[in-house]
Parts: sequence; structure tokens; C-alpha cells
Amino acid sequence: MFSLPPSGRLTGAWVAAIVVLSMPAYAQGHTDTDARSQAATGATDVTNAASSDPPPVGDPAPRTVALGPVDVTVVGERPASEAASRVHYGYRDLQLRPRRRPGDVFEAVPGLFAVQHAGGGKANQWFLRGFDADHGTDVALFVDGVPVNLVSHGHGQGYADVHFLIPELVTSLDGYKGPYYAQFGDFATAGAMNVSLAETLPESRAELEYGQYGTRRGLVIASPRVNEESRAVLAAEIGADDGPFKNPERLRRFNLFARLTHDLTPSSTLALTWMSYGSSWNGSGQIPARAVCGEGETQNPSPESYGAACIDHFGVVDPNEGGATQRHQASLRYSATGSSGTVQALLYLVRYRFTLFSNFTFFAEDPVQGDEIEQDDNRTIIGADARYSRDWSYGPLRVKATLGFQARADAIENALWHDAARERLEPRVNAGITESELGIFAQADARFSHALRFVVGIRADRVDVAVEDRREDFDSIGSRTSGAKGTQQLSPKLMAILSPHPELDLFASYGRAFHSNDARGVVLDRNAATLMTPALGYEVGTRVTPLADLTFQASGFLLDLASELVWSGDSGGTEPAGRTRRYGLEVGAQFRIGSWLFADANATFVRARFRENAGNGNAIALAPTRTLSAGFGIRPTIAGVTPFGALRLKSLADRPATENGSLTAQGFTTLDVNAGARWKSLELGLDVQNVLDTRYREVNFANESRLQYEPTAVTGIHYSPGWPRTVTARAAIYWN
Repeated sequence: MFSLPPSGRLTGAWVAAIVVLSMPAYAQGHTDTDARSQAATGATDVTNAASSDPPPVGDPAPRTVALGPVDVTVVGERPASEAASRVHYGYRDLQLRPRRRPGDVFEAVPGLFAVQHAGGGKANQWFLRGFDADHGTDVALFVDGVPVNLVSHGHGQGYADVHFLIPELVTSLDGYKGPYYAQFGDFATAGAMNVSLAETLPESRAELEYGQYGTRRGLVIASPRVNEESRAVLAAEIGADDGPFKNPERLRRFNLFARLTHDLTPSSTLALTWMSYGSSWNGSGQIPARAVCGEGETQNPSPESYGAACIDHFGVVDPNEGGATQRHQASLRYSATGSSGTVQALLYLVRYRFTLFSNFTFFAEDPVQGDEIEQDDNRTIIGADARYSRDWSYGPLRVKATLGFQARADAIENALWHDAARERLEPRVNAGITESELGIFAQADARFSHALRFVVGIRADRVDVAVEDRREDFDSIGSRTSGAKGTQQLSPKLMAILSPHPELDLFASYGRAFHSNDARGVVLDRNAATLMTPALGYEVGTRVTPLADLTFQASGFLLDLASELVWSGDSGGTEPAGRTRRYGLEVGAQFRIGSWLFADANATFVRARFRENAGNGNAIALAPTRTLSAGFGIRPTIAGVTPFGALRLKSLADRPATENGSLTAQGFTTLDVNAGARWKSLELGLDVQNVLDTRYREVNFANESRLQYEPTAVTGIHYSPGWPRTVTARAAIYWN
């Protein structure tokens, strides 16, 4: 199969291969066009809002683009109707939810939490279905179909940083929980999420935000109509904040977005998109609880017992933590619909740089200079995603068949350094990595009657890696840290949908999937990690709609993850982990009135365990066990004025921080509120984050560390504090 040369460079042959293979391909940007299919005769309307829902009255909305007559029979399935856990939010739904940061957009998926630690420029930590997925190891994220997760990343496998996303450009969100969907490959074990961005907007806007703790933001979005066949969206965003921390975050970031969409024919389009993002920040710290005034642990001596001063809840141990990152991304997509089916094609190119300064152990390893580390990741990604779909009808049988192809190549330079005050002292890791992934899938969505439907899929994946360790030990036998490996996996998928009554759906799903592991851990001569870690999932569920605007759903799931060894980017080595099992229950309800009110409540209950006790307990550290999210949003239009408001509650329960449960990661409950009004072209708003001013720990870890005054290293909880009540005001002006 395909693999890159050990030099870490993309060759012209590899680029040409991807281009040629992707020509009959995919590019609609949405990862599941089936969910957007509408029963139709004559014209088919396609919009990046990915929803047939109209926008809220008084709000700007993406323009619908008619693609002309369609001669195939369309399977008219409702969006997100494959499983009780499958969700789709169109433009109207998202406008009724607060979206202050990119993570807020993805948190619309019930049970998905995006928390932040070590500075606002670092990728979110993702929680879903009993997974503390770190920065993305078991949750696959996509923006317009382009994968966000980064393989063999300098800080952690599957690192998924979505800060390059401008929330106001998002027109739809699709959430897929579990490993049941054939179009997803690597990292889609707990689930996969895709957001789609606007092709055109009826209004342009300029917005300013100003708030507490140095919060400032400026945004301009313009949507010029080039001509009858072409349209564009241009956006620029700058932002800054210092946070409530004693060592100010000094987060500074920018985002640029440009998209030009051209109708080649009435039934085909071509879109070119460019996105650029950059940020730098100071780490808000993962501080040891034993060092904080009033938050000490009974098993660990307090700072006062050593004659030292304690630190504040928002304090810091190493003020040099932080980092900087850049992501520049170009994509070209093509879609065409005709009597022979639908062809879609996507090509993308990503240039990425990352530097992170961290200190998890303080003075445990080096009592003089300290234990600060620097992690660097510099890479180029090129990829393609291709699919062809065709609809058939045979009497009562309706089938949509899809064939798909995906290819991706990463050329990576990774490094790990021992630093002091961001000055390099010694190298620990210096590696060139080339990694390629190739996936092929087929799926048939078949409805046999109004009451019975099956979605059957099969997926084949191949992963190849090559590592050149420039610090390899050549003097010892059995110490190999360079090399190449490759493997493949076949993943069957099956979903069954029974609808005995128009208001009742019953679901059963099965699927196999995988997440890859860091190439540096895979090629080791000893204690090598598995290149592809299989996952096997099962799910049953139901969805009930007693009223047209009221929906209840419940689903029970089980997910097994195979035995594995994982690479730790923080230590530059492998860490063992055994077979795991997660099972649980998710329940929720949604209620809406027209286009101006939306309310929901969702809860999850999960048990996550190692299947064998290695002698230190079998709890999965930091795995979320219970979550709750709920809220409502309103946006009516009254006498020419459009008032709006929203309230969102988020709650994460306490959970074990260690396998034996000796330490606990504290949960939290927060409440966010926003309100405002639009009159003609002027909009004013107020956002209040953590309105109850809850003092909480947003992220917890159980670490072994040594503070400078401590005689030996000790194990305890380290945490990043959540923000206190924060008020931000904003004003926006719209124009055509």
C-alpha cells in the first residue's frame, strides 16, 4: 500500500497519485450527504446549512443553491434517522444556542463535552461515551469533510484543535456516536462529528466584543455575489484574553477564511476554500491541589509544613508554560448530480506548526533546572475523499448505494526537549515520520417498507508508517526505535431501523472500527504499540415523537476496545493499557416551537472499566460516568425587533482519577446565559459565562510531581481551574 519515504517529504509521485485517484471523488464538505437527501421530483435544493429547516425570522441565513433537475429517485430519509444517538442540527437550531468558542459548536452533540486546560490555544480535551479521549484519540472531528485529528502528534495521538474554526460560519452540525458508520475511519470509535460552513450569506456583518479578564474580539464577515454563477464568503477574526489567572494567559489569535463557489452547470459546483489560523498563549497551568490554599489533600503535607507559601486557586507553579500554533488549510471540492448518480470530490492540503511548553512534574526529575518540556510538531498533510452514490427503486424497495475512497498522507517532524524557562537544555526525541492512511468503503441504505430499513456497510483500512529516529541507540541490540510497519483492518457495519408507528422508531446497530497509535511507539523493538487498535460496538435505542415538536430518545450502548500500548508524547515512551469495556445509557428530549424556540435536556450514565485487573484496580482513570446538559433558546420577532436569549447548563459528575479509585477527579456544574436584541441592522448582546460564579476544576489529572520544597515526589490531583463569572458585551452591524 501507499507509504511515504523516510525523509518525511511528500514526493511528486505521491501527490499525483492522490490527485488521479480522487478525480471521480467527493467534495461536498458534509460527511454524510445521505442525511441531507430530500424526497424530490424536479429540482434538488442543496445548501451548506445542511437542513431543510428555514432560518429563524430576522436572522441572516445561508442562501439555497438550486442544482437543477435530478432524474434519480431520492431516498427521502429524514436527517439523522439512522439511530437514536444520531443528531443533526441545521442553521436554525444552532442560532438558538450560545457559540462563544469553537468547542461550544461541537457541544451541541448530547453527551459531548469540550473542556480546556493549559491555555486557551491548546486543543480541547474531549469527553464522550465514557471516553476521556484526551485531545481526540477516540473522537473523529471534521470541518467541511476535512479531518482535524492529527496522527502521531507531538503532544498526543489524534490531537484535534478546532480553534481555527469561526463559529459564526457554521451552518450545520452532524454527530455520529459509535463505530457504525462506514464513511469514517481512524479515531471514530466513540463517535465522529462534522460541521459545515457557509457557501454564501444574505448579509455581511461586523462585530466587536469586549469583556472581563482582557477578553476582546473583532469579526468581519462579507458575502459578495460575484456573478450569477459565483458567490463568495470572506471572514477575518482577531481575539485576545488574559483570563483570571495570576499568570495572565495573554492569548492572541487570528483566523482568516475565504471561499469561492462557482456553479459549473445547473447541476454541478466547484468550491475553493482557504483557512488560516495562528495563536500564542501562556499556560493557565495544571497546578497540584496540595499546593493551593484550602484545597490540600489529606494524604499529602501542606506547603506550610515545609515553611512554604500556598498558591491561589488561579495560581501557577511554572509561569513559562504555554505555546504557539499555526494551521493553514486549502481545499477544493466538486459535486455533480445527474441521471447516473452523484459524484463528489474533495482535495485538501494542510500546513501545520505547533510548539508547547509544559511542566507536569516540576522538580521530580531535575531538582535544579526543573522538568519543563518543549514539544514540537511540524507537518504537511495532503489528502482526498471520494464517493459515488446512486439511488434505485424496485417496487416498495428503495436503495441508496455509496462507494467511497479516502487517502491521506502526513509528513511529520516531531521533537521533545528538556527546557528551562523555554530555553532548550537537551533533546529527548527527534524523529521524522511519514504516515499514510487509505480507506475504501461501500454502504447500502435500503428501505423495504415504511416500517423496515437497513443500513449495511463494509470498510477496509490500511495504515503504513515509517519512522527515522535521529537519536537512535546504535550501540545496543534490541533498542530499535526506527523502522516501518503497516497493517490493515476490515470493519463491517450494520444498522436496523424498525418503525411500527409513525411516531415510534426502534434501532439496533453493530460496528467495528479502530484508532491508530503513534508511529514512534509502533516501531519500537520492545513494548511496541499496536498500529491499529480495534473497537467493537453495539447499540439499541428508540425515538418517540408524541407531538410534532417534541421528541424523546434513549439508547443503550456497549463498546469494547482491544488491548494496546499507547505512546505518551509527554514522556517520549510507551505506557501500557489493557482491554477496556464501556457500556451505558443515554436519554434525552428536544422541544421546539416554529423557528423561534428550542429546548433540550440530555443525560448519560456510563460504566468504564478495564476488563482485567492488573493489580491496581480496573477503573478507567478520568472516564466520565455521568453527564447532564440542558437549556433553551428563544428568538422571536415582535414588531420589527428580534429579541433573543439562551440558557445552557452543563454538569459532569465526580469520577475516578486512578485505576484503584484512591483519587477523585472533581466534577462541576456551570450555567451560561446570553441575551440581546436585533433591530434593523443593529444587534446588541450580552454573554455571561458561569453565571452562578461556581468555583470548579475544569480538568483533573492524577500526577506524580515534586514541588521545589518537597523532599520527594508525591502523587496527587493536578487541575486547571474553570473561569469564574465572566461578562462579555458585543455589538454587530449587518449590511447587504
